[in-house]
Amino acid sequence: MGSRHGRPEMRKNRNAWLLRTLLLAAFVLPLLVARSASGQDEVNLSVQARVSPRIPIAFKPFVPREGTAFDAAVQDTVNQVLMRDLSFSGVFAVRDLSIPARIGADEGSPVLTESDGDTTYVFMDAAGEVDLELLRKLSVQVMVSGTYEVSGPRVEISVRLTDLGTRRTIMEKGYAAFDLTLRRIVHLMADDIVFQLTGDRGTAQTRVVFISQRSGAPELYISDYDGFNVRQLTRDGARKYSPNWSPDGTKIAYTSYRDGPHELYILDLQSGETGKVPFGGRTVLSPRWSPDGRHLILSLVTEGVSRLYISTLDGSGLIPLATGYGINVSPSWSPRGDQVVYMSDRLTQKHLYVINIDGSNDHRITFEGGYNGSPAWSPRGDRISFVGGDLAQGRRGGPRRVFNIYTCDVNGSNLVKLTGVRGPEGDNVNPTWSPDGLHILFSSDRARSGEYQIYRMSWNGDDVHPVITEGNNRQPSWGPRPE
Repeated sequence: MGSRHGRPEMRKNRNAWLLRTLLLAAFVLPLLVARSASGQDEVNLSVQARVSPRIPIAFKPFVPREGTAFDAAVQDTVNQVLMRDLSFSGVFAVRDLSIPARIGADEGSPVLTESDGDTTYVFMDAAGEVDLELLRKLSVQVMVSGTYEVSGPRVEISVRLTDLGTRRTIMEKGYAAFDLTLRRIVHLMADDIVFQLTGDRGTAQTRVVFISQRSGAPELYISDYDGFNVRQLTRDGARKYSPNWSPDGTKIAYTSYRDGPHELYILDLQSGETGKVPFGGRTVLSPRWSPDGRHLILSLVTEGVSRLYISTLDGSGLIPLATGYGINVSPSWSPRGDQVVYMSDRLTQKHLYVINIDGSNDHRITFEGGYNGSPAWSPRGDRISFVGGDLAQGRRGGPRRVFNIYTCDVNGSNLVKLTGVRGPEGDNVNPTWSPDGLHILFSSDRARSGEYQIYRMSWNGDDVHPVITEGNNRQPSWGPRPE
């Protein structure tokens, strides 16, 4: 597991080097694995989740540039979006300096505090001066601060990163936005901060495509990674399945009943046009783009048997991959494009297999439980997320299968259960990785509303947050970073 998060490129800045060292140490903790020893006919997946520390940084709220006017809407958007992006990065524990209290303030005026156990720390006085020495004592190494200026529809923002060890500025950068682009520019700022401090590109500018029935029929929708700026992409009313982003973020492949059952379509996001890829009337399942964007891997159904093929984007030049008897579906490429993980029921139960793209070394990697499907290979290359079905007591006394999300090493070892660890959380399905491999989006009916919603969690199962909650939403696909 020492290679789980790679080795970021070293930079000259001392503080950045220290942050990366701590980050690597946080992610090489050993997995806690508890294999099931049940004597039942069907073995349930039984493992433990793990936790990892984050690097503490301080966030001082952005304020108007000296001599300029206060704008509540702009200030709230900048502060809320940036602090949320940094918290959701999976890298930082953001110490918010903007919590008002009346402890130690002259004449009852508010100061900014945070309670830590039995001790209350006062980080800023009424004039906004920060106690940097106190922050350093609390192991806070970097402070984020900034200003903004509003001029009509234009907003200028400046951000500063301060090394609290040397009190030197390690990053200072300006951004320009307009009303409609403010959130997008703040996302860009967050990604710049992540890169400056870790050497790894952030994911705040990424987008998500998903299927929603909020308008009645299942249609494709797109949103920012945090669930904002939702936009409908299709309007034909036909059933749709398995949307998947192209690596360059310009196209989405999916299957639909628009002209027939489970046919393949490719939506061009730049032109808005949708084209059908013909396969002689055969049913197409779970298309997935190759890492280089030149091919798709998909499952074609013939006489009840589904086989995996690698196809060019126009449907010509089919190359058979997994062609054994039974169901062979849900493929996912390795980041290098030299292997594929998929689900097969060739031995009656549904399990995961890995195969080289030349058809060699086709081997099974899961052996526990009776259902393991929907695999997704981490962009970092070392883990595979998937849906495992556990038998649980049904509402009417009989057993029913409950679906949870797991991860394992690419050889099937080091199994980690991410959902349902602390008790029943409904069914959790459709995992999809963030481009940096630090987060997973998934669909869940844990809200008990009768509908599925889309949630995000850290790669280790921590920090679960709802992302898309309006209507019935399933099958998210996390898009790539913008070029």
